[in-house]
Amino acid sequence: MTRDARVTKQIGWLESAGYRVDVLSRGPEAPGATGRFLRIGYPNLLVRLAIYVFLSPRARFHRLVGRRLPISDLAGHKYDLMVVNDLHLLPWVVEVASDLSKGPVTLDLHEVYSGTVSGPLFRFLHGRYDSWLLTFVPSPVFTKRLTVAEGIADYYRDRYGIPRPDVIKNVAPYQELEPSPVDPERIVLVHHGYAATARGIDVMLDAVLELEPRFVFVLMVLGNRRSLAPLRRHPAVVAGRVEFRSPVPVTEVASALNDCDLGVMFLPPRFLNNVYALPNKFFEAVQARLGIVIGESQEMVGFVRDYGLGIIVTGWEASDLAAAINRLSTEEIVAMKTAASLAASDLSTRGEGPKFLSHVGA
Repeated sequence: MTRDARVTKQIGWLESAGYRVDVLSRGPEAPGATGRFLRIGYPNLLVRLAIYVFLSPRARFHRLVGRRLPISDLAGHKYDLMVVNDLHLLPWVVEVASDLSKGPVTLDLHEVYSGTVSGPLFRFLHGRYDSWLLTFVPSPVFTKRLTVAEGIADYYRDRYGIPRPDVIKNVAPYQELEPSPVDPERIVLVHHGYAATARGIDVMLDAVLELEPRFVFVLMVLGNRRSLAPLRRHPAVVAGRVEFRSPVPVTEVASALNDCDLGVMFLPPRFLNNVYALPNKFFEAVQARLGIVIGESQEMVGFVRDYGLGIIVTGWEASDLAAAINRLSTEEIVAMKTAASLAASDLSTRGEGPKFLSHVGA
């Protein structure tokens, strides 16, 4: 929970509205919630793999989720409001919502759930199960559905025949920060978030090899040794053109990035979540008072143009990204950072929190 900025914000909004929030998850605990933390158990990897391979979707759900829910801790509780953020809970929620809730039940779909990772092994292990989970999305137990971007709302409406979900953007809390000075000899680019190569980190690192020496690239990414290993072996890292920073809690991201100059969110359209991407990191970069570098990602383009936040790269090759960055002058980067500072209030939770509370019926 502490790593999911969207859920952390929702808990904060509900707590600020006077709710005592219980959190049901596999962890970690959510320190912003004043209610109970109810942990869902989880088997070890070898057991999970056997379940993935041999069991039907319904049996798999029962073994991985259903039998591991803290049912005794939930007995006798009737909630005023339920917000569901984990699609793995859908079969259970659809069954018990009327017993657990005396008020609205909101499903936050976040991004596009299916088709986000390719490869025959993934499809073999997860494809059938994920498709089964998504059959519960249209259930009438949900009084409201949410998602993160307009294009994704259209996708779920058209794909599943449901009322169009309301959009709650992944905005970041407003931060009282000023743009840091730009050193013409050391212009700091940064990409932060999860170490997901599928989201374009490989292309960004390839581009670093073509950047002028005045640019330095920083990675502040979450991941384990296995997911970070390919990044550390990349020629740009080996050549000393990349610096790694330790990740920080979501509430500290903006201040941790404030000494940087440009936030790079170059997400080639490899799957639907890249096509419709409007991620936390975009709004966190604005709060950090950074200029923005993106590709032609349709959900981000409007914000960059309307607020003058940065540049939109034409083309999805590393050479396209590098050429666009190399053309930037120090004065242009200063102007982008100033624009981000002017936009920081508009593009913050100041407006999105009340909208969330209204949509969920709080």
